[in-house]
Amino acid sequence: MTQKEFISDLLRRNKGATIVGSLGTISKDLQELDDGRNCILPVKGAMGCAMAVGLGIAISSREKVIVLVGEGSFLMKLGTIATINRYRQKNLKIIIIKNNKYESCGGQENNCGDIFSNELSHLDSRTYQVFEVA
Repeated sequence: MTQKEFISDLLRRNKGATIVGSLGTISKDLQELDDGRNCILPVKGAMGCAMAVGLGIAISSREKVIVLVGEGSFLMKLGTIATINRYRQKNLKIIIIKNNKYESCGGQENNCGDIFSNELSHLDSRTYQVFEVA
């Protein structure tokens, strides 16, 4: 499944949710695929900051909040991950789109490798979900 197919399916299954998109291709795909039934918040030009935006919205609302980030953005903000783990908002879901590269800034390979199955395997699956795209 491609990133665009995944996002399309996510939007269809989560009508009415607030969806925060990380920079680049994630925000572009969200805006392109949105049918107006979700609250789409693209966080452009601020790599890694979408998670903090999503946490703030989740704390101040009872609505479902979904944050889409690439693995590079996710790993860039370990402090935010610690804060999300501290607050444990039940209405917040972080989806990490893993493609093993920095897609939005040229497609360079990153060094994330198996970090999600090894070093970060203890993350709470109720909050965090890793999705690999082709």
